[in-house]
Amino acid sequence: MQDYNELIPQLLELDEESLEAQLGLQVQDTAKGLTLDSIDINATARAAISPEVLAAGQQLLKRLSAGLYDLMCNPLGSDSEAQNVLDEVINQNYVKAAGMLAPLLVSGLGLAPAIATLIATLVVKKIATSSSQEICKVWKASLPPEES
Repeated sequence: MQDYNELIPQLLELDEESLEAQLGLQVQDTAKGLTLDSIDINATARAAISPEVLAAGQQLLKRLSAGLYDLMCNPLGSDSEAQNVLDEVINQNYVKAAGMLAPLLVSGLGLAPAIATLIATLVVKKIATSSSQEICKVWKASLPPEES
């Protein structure tokens, strides 16, 4: 059985499109139980990424975006010290940051471990290029307006 510490470094080597395709594969193949063992790192390298698989992964990310934003940005919004700790962990160790985030996604959003691990890796890759405050600002602007 794979664990986060073995899997995440391999996932961090993939580009965002490959990670989104991996999500699509998970969505389309729920028979495997969506455990960490269901993630095939080499799946996107062996064959061209199907547009349908990529779209499935991107649609899942889009559906989860508001919940991910709330989990990642709102609890930290009033606590600048917590945001600084998150930035520090991400800047020091991407594997540790993704490994810490994945279980939060499982418990906070009810995601399957495989999907949570892929999404945690995508989030860390995005945040790695800027601070958590900056990514939250950009992320909030990209969310659809709330319905009253």
